[in-house]
Amino acid sequence: MDDLVASERRNISDVIFRRIRDAIISGELPPGYVFPNENELCKKLNIGRSSLREAYSPLETLKLISRSKAGTYVNDLDIYQNAMNFEAIAKQTDVKNIAEYRQIFEIGAIQLAAKRATEKNVTRLREILKKMEEVPEDSVALSQYDFEFHAYLMKMTHNELLIVMFNSIRNAYKNLTESIFAMGCLPTTINEHLAIVDAIADHDSALAAHMMQLHLSNIESFRNRQSAAAGKASEK
Repeated sequence: MDDLVASERRNISDVIFRRIRDAIISGELPPGYVFPNENELCKKLNIGRSSLREAYSPLETLKLISRSKAGTYVNDLDIYQNAMNFEAIAKQTDVKNIAEYRQIFEIGAIQLAAKRATEKNVTRLREILKKMEEVPEDSVALSQYDFEFHAYLMKMTHNELLIVMFNSIRNAYKNLTESIFAMGCLPTTINEHLAIVDAIADHDSALAAHMMQLHLSNIESFRNRQSAAAGKASEK
């Protein structure tokens, strides 16, 4: 607990939440560990009680800790491992983890979708892309349609686990894509989506996987450029 240092660029409660979460999952803070009382810990970290409680809240949601009048302590391993669900974790993760998850998950899934695609599926994908083209300046709507496109690809696999897992990242996905669309990546995204649909229409699973990998890599490159530009602007 001694190295809980806040970054000036991030919300203090978020920094504390992530540090404690990682420490519990790694075993650095073992089951049964009792945290210092709030006043003592706030003084040690030079933060307010509201910031500490904001950090504790998602930790309780994930069942990593329990709080009572007797104090705050780390739960037993079986409690939080059984209680933690993928959606709850996804809501708290960062965009880098989401990007890596998509690279691994979607490239495999689209191969299955391409093999099982019907003409009706292909028509539906093209309809979603047409909706995206109709709202070029609306980053919120674009993000929603983009998620709908990728979620429909999961539906085409007819695999319930893939469908549920992808839908569970909806909120984190939204955070990742809204800012990217706001920066003007729509033309590239549309072209890449069209190439993916064409490969699916031909039931070419290898090409569909290649185009998905290219698409996701380009999104990550765009996001990195966006972050770099924002960093330079903040230095001025």
